Amino acid sequence: MKKYLVLLLLFLLSGYSNAKEIRVLATVNNQSITNYDLLIEIQTIEFLNDIKISNQQHSMILQQIINNKIKEIEIQTYKLNINEELVNKKIEEIIKKKNKTINNGIKINLKNNFKIQESWNRLINLKYSNKLSINVNEIDQIIISKNLKKKDINKIINIEKNKKLNIYSKTFFNEIKIKYLVKLF
Repeated sequence: MKKYLVLLLLFLLSGYSNAKEIRVLATVNNQSITNYDLLIEIQTIEFLNDIKISNQQHSMILQQIINNKIKEIEIQTYKLNINEELVNKKIEEIIKKKNKTINNGIKINLKNNFKIQESWNRLINLKYSNKLSINVNEIDQIIISKNLKKKDINKIINIEKNKKLNIYSKTFFNEIKIKYLVKLF
């Protein structure tokens, strides 16, 4: 019995010596972002977009992870939650649409990114709902100038609202990110 235990212990220890070291790449208010987080984000982007990420893009992806971490912390301060069932349904739709196998790390990352994005949009909507109104005359002008049909009015309204939402989102993010301590290693 001892012989098997020693062999098992040696096997496990040899496996750990071959494993890659997890290193902290950045912190946001003492919350770590590791090389593993970067790897999973790269795999997620490659899965979603059917592309291969080059080494030159890693710093840009790390910045994206940092921005998401800031958003996540900010969302927590407002105590915003999102419907888990909706999140799971959306993730399953994405996976089914891609028709590919997916590892658990990517699935968890997709879920987390979706929750952050939906909660962030909800936060922006709550903060700026009174500023997201759309001028109907502007919509009519767009429809006329682009030779669109009146039935497309809801689509145009949503596009215009999303444009405003994106502007307010970027503005609010730029205002809040200065209050977070970000360290790169």
